[in-house]
Amino acid sequence: MICTINIGQSIVVAFDHKVMDDPLNPYGIDFLVFGNSFFIGSGGSVSDATNMNTFNISGSIFAENLKVSVSQDGSNWYTYNNGPYADAMFPTNAYLWDSVNACWTDTESDFTKPVNPSLTSASFAGTAANAIALYDGSGGGTGFDLAESGFSWIQYIKVEGVSGFAGGEIDAFADVAPVPEPSCLLAFVTGAIGLIRFGAKCRR
Repeated sequence: MICTINIGQSIVVAFDHKVMDDPLNPYGIDFLVFGNSFFIGSGGSVSDATNMNTFNISGSIFAENLKVSVSQDGSNWYTYNNGPYADAMFPTNAYLWDSVNACWTDTESDFTKPVNPSLTSASFAGTAANAIALYDGSGGGTGFDLAESGFSWIQYIKVEGVSGFAGGEIDAFADVAPVPEPSCLLAFVTGAIGLIRFGAKCRR
């Protein structure tokens, strides 16, 4: 389901748990907002049968920026006034692409894994298959770091259409999954003793 948000409109969603400012999250990204943006192709229209190995992306993106705010209680908000913006980078990619067999797989992308935020739309110029590879298994979505907000955790996210932008669409929200530190990986391998030793750092 996609929700259209026009100028002057907003939606507020609440997670059923605290979304933490977690240093173990990839790239420091704590939550993702998925929209309806897309990369602009230079090879005509796209369908399920389009070969991503040969379809080219121009390096431009169609985005409809929406402003995002976060809160612990639904009343006191921090707003990302200078971005990042929802319904922008990075367009949603639902399934993984098999470049060898030139077909979509039935394997869903990871919607709790952010795309490397250092990438820009120009980074994706080339074939769509190469662009998907840059996602490294991620399902896309705009990533937000809670450190900027000053909150150690949040539970509410507001998305609004604001003057200066055309409005846009929102599809979903996700809490980013942390990546265990090497000590945690060792703990799971070495068993109960390791878990006791490194338990303070590990999350199951």
